Amino acid sequence: MLEKEITRLAKAIREAVTKYKAQSPVPTQRYAHVRRRDFSLKYHEDFAFGQFAPQRFEEDLWDWNDQQRFAESVINGLEEYRSLVATLGPNASAVESFVRALSFASFRGLDDRELGEHVSALALELVGTPLPVTVTAFIDGLSISESPLVISNSLLLRRPTEEDVAEYVAVDEHGSHSFPPGEAWFRVIAEYVFDAVNTGVAQREFLRVVEALRLYRVGGIAANRYTMRSRHSFLHGRAAILSSPGRHSQFSYTLSGADTTVLKTFLDQVAPLLPDPFEPDKGTTPSEIALTRYLDALFQNGPPERTITSTITALEALFLDDRTELAHRLAQRVSVFLRLLGTQPDAQKAYDEVKKGYTTRSKFVHGGSLKIQDRPQAASSAPVLLDYARTCLLAFFQMAMPKGELLVQLDRAMIDPASAIKLKTSLTSIAHK
Repeated sequence: MLEKEITRLAKAIREAVTKYKAQSPVPTQRYAHVRRRDFSLKYHEDFAFGQFAPQRFEEDLWDWNDQQRFAESVINGLEEYRSLVATLGPNASAVESFVRALSFASFRGLDDRELGEHVSALALELVGTPLPVTVTAFIDGLSISESPLVISNSLLLRRPTEEDVAEYVAVDEHGSHSFPPGEAWFRVIAEYVFDAVNTGVAQREFLRVVEALRLYRVGGIAANRYTMRSRHSFLHGRAAILSSPGRHSQFSYTLSGADTTVLKTFLDQVAPLLPDPFEPDKGTTPSEIALTRYLDALFQNGPPERTITSTITALEALFLDDRTELAHRLAQRVSVFLRLLGTQPDAQKAYDEVKKGYTTRSKFVHGGSLKIQDRPQAASSAPVLLDYARTCLLAFFQMAMPKGELLVQLDRAMIDPASAIKLKTSLTSIAHK
């Protein structure tokens, strides 16, 4: 019923615009734009990529003020318009953007297929049915050994094309006009499609995927710029470009075809467990606090002490309480946990790494620093400690056991073989490590 009413309005708009164009010259403005290389996009793999000559395009578009006048004097008077607005009641605000989009498309030439797409999208949106939202992101911290890399029906990773790094800039007699965004370094293009009731939901789920990729392996994955396209009334098929301050990490990893099946399962099961990326500072659970500190460590620049300090504080959030002998207790608990989890059978090695990391952390937070000759060893320890933190974080997000109960069981497992077996058995339910 609703789709039929919307279809009638869409056809009435197309007919009215076509009639208006035929009766008299429509006021237009000549718009010119240049397609050129967007030099704010920095491709790590090939700095010379996308060196193409600028191209100029010109088009006569319907004058905006006349569009507004036409909508108010003609479209708003249509019986189909008044009927649909009355039917929708408080939800009628979406009709206004629909009218603008259909009028503009009709001026340029609207066929039945595109008209049907506009109609279907509005009908689905009005009843709360999810619509596809496509996110195209410039991803840093992640490389691929082959392109494209199809992770799932909703996620694809590929190398960039010339069009990915092109920008379209409006020009007039005074030259070009643009508001250049900040630099965005990237190694791969991600295409993510998510069915959502609005673009904000899709954006949240995409950012959760980015967060999960930082836990799949140790890597400072960042989406410093991305675009969203959908048929929602907010966009009507156009793109919204979003960017964030560039985040650079010394840690990255490479994916291959062998990763796709495992990664799909990982993202499907782990991403929903992660906190809301729109409210990163509101997390108060041990896992949420540790995740924030782990991410701090991934994106630390400068000497390795900084990375180690943030990593150790992430482990502290998971494994320490208010007792004394913190370095020894932290190293013990982390090493036993990793051994029982099955990811680090050499408990002594893990104990030593954490103990040295804690010493570095204590020195750094109290204003000290490592000697020059100790820096190489610290640089090699940093990714090891980060991987310990990553593994423990993943386990904590998948466990139902409260932190306090886990610490009690860990301490018992150190002296009682039966308790160690019991804890190890309970940890077998953790799927991703």
